[in-house]
Amino acid sequence: INAEYGEFQTFQHYFKQINLFQTFQHYFKQINLRAMRKSYFDNWDDFYAASEQLYLDEPSAFRYTMKYRHCDGKMVLKVTNNALVIKYMSDQGQDAKKLEKLNSMLMRHMVTKS
Repeated sequence: INAEYGEFQTFQHYFKQINLFQTFQHYFKQINLRAMRKSYFDNWDDFYAASEQLYLDEPSAFRYTMKYRHCDGKMVLKVTNNALVIKYMSDQGQDAKKLEKLNSMLMRHMVTKS
């Protein structure tokens, strides 16, 4: 019985991932991005919208990291839910305000009941 239950959980997890991928596939078609094949987004607005959608689809699996390399002067933002990873890289100082905007949007979603 435990083996059957384990197999059921595996299938349930598999179908959940398929559904999540289909949701994102639909979302990326909606905003007409070519960045789906790339590892880095070129446009901040597309990255911001995709990050928000990634959080809203599965908040419990959402992770967000920021890495700054002083020697290169580059900031890399990475957002993932274990099934999909999206990244944005910038070397512009003005993007610090955009980072604040992303942080406040994520915090606002985290503290509100949905």
